[in-house]
Amino acid sequence: MKSINILIVEDEKVSAETLALNLKRYEYKVLGIVNSGIQAIEKVAETQPDLILMDIVLKGTIDGIVTSKKIQATYNIPIIYLSSCSDRDTLKRARETKPKGYLIKPYKFEDLKATIETILQHQDPIKSNLKRINRKVKLASFKVKQIAHQNFYLPSLSDRDRSIERAKYRDRLPQLSQDDTDIVSNLKKEGVYITSLPELGLPHTKRLIKELILLHPHLYTLSNLKNWREGIPGLRKFLHTEILLWGLGERLLDIVENYIGLPLLFHGVDLRRDAADAPITDARQWHRDIDDERMVKVIVYLNNVGRTGGPFEYIPRSFTKEVAISLGYTSGFVSEQAIAKVVPPQNWQTCTAKAGSIIITDPCNVFHRAKPAKRNRYSITFGYTSRIPKLYLSEFQLSPQEWNRITPQLSKRQIACLRRSKL
Repeated sequence: MKSINILIVEDEKVSAETLALNLKRYEYKVLGIVNSGIQAIEKVAETQPDLILMDIVLKGTIDGIVTSKKIQATYNIPIIYLSSCSDRDTLKRARETKPKGYLIKPYKFEDLKATIETILQHQDPIKSNLKRINRKVKLASFKVKQIAHQNFYLPSLSDRDRSIERAKYRDRLPQLSQDDTDIVSNLKKEGVYITSLPELGLPHTKRLIKELILLHPHLYTLSNLKNWREGIPGLRKFLHTEILLWGLGERLLDIVENYIGLPLLFHGVDLRRDAADAPITDARQWHRDIDDERMVKVIVYLNNVGRTGGPFEYIPRSFTKEVAISLGYTSGFVSEQAIAKVVPPQNWQTCTAKAGSIIITDPCNVFHRAKPAKRNRYSITFGYTSRIPKLYLSEFQLSPQEWNRITPQLSKRQIACLRRSKL
């Protein structure tokens, strides 16, 4: 682990000393503890720390946010807020300082450690480049296979095998209620089904909401000027087990498995903010996902999303086939102008909805995009494919420690969803 020098700015002596002990246990170096903004500014000038852990309520005339602004006027030092304040006005002020994290007291030290590790990873250009290269290699491999299939005018062997396996597996699919059968039918017909957390009524929903409330300040204040989509790293999400338990709920797996028709692979969870007024690139353009023959994504809005809020927008499944044929589409992104020539905008479906709404979709079989936005959109997304997808692009992976902590709470079926293997 790279050595990192940390300054603690905290007005509660016991909390500060406990935090310092925990940091030292993991071999971080604590440069000092100060309890006021003025002391913090002086200590930063003296020690030049690598990271500042900043409370907002401090002794003296200036709070932690003002202190951060004064420090940032001279130094480029990452700041993580540790505060009991979670009101919107405070979060808005904190966000202006572009912190690397915002944890609500009482927080889990594991959450703080994960946030620090994420900062270290982002500061390591080799690791960042390796992630980008790995994703490009996967995409290139898929394109080579795709060209080979087109040249021989034959369906891929994997498609044929998948069809055979689906027929064999049909009698083993879980039984569904009529309501859940309707969800599967809508996905097959439309490619999208819209509901809400209360209406769907899955187990762990209350616990999911509680965890999301804890993570929201961190998501709200995230700062990444390089991308229009900013997400909470997996390191932190895995610590909030209830989020994974909701996505791996048996009833939800029953619904998804009946649609995909094969044993499932869980692609993890993405908790993110889609930034307003950002460039129209990547998923803000029309496209289809290429992970598998069939895929399911479950998108939960965490704020009210109107037409200017970057809603999920799609073209119904029947029109999607027409678009693909007309454009000779196989993969990649398509401009709004090109889509409009084939399908008039009045036939585009824009999913505006309140916070807590759920969009269940097959992104491999409907053209879709995140509509360009004037307001930020906050959402959490769960992804699923068959156990042998055509292309595995997900970065979801549990470490051995996370596996040992989480899997004792899961059934054999849920554990199987976390493993890539043969059907």
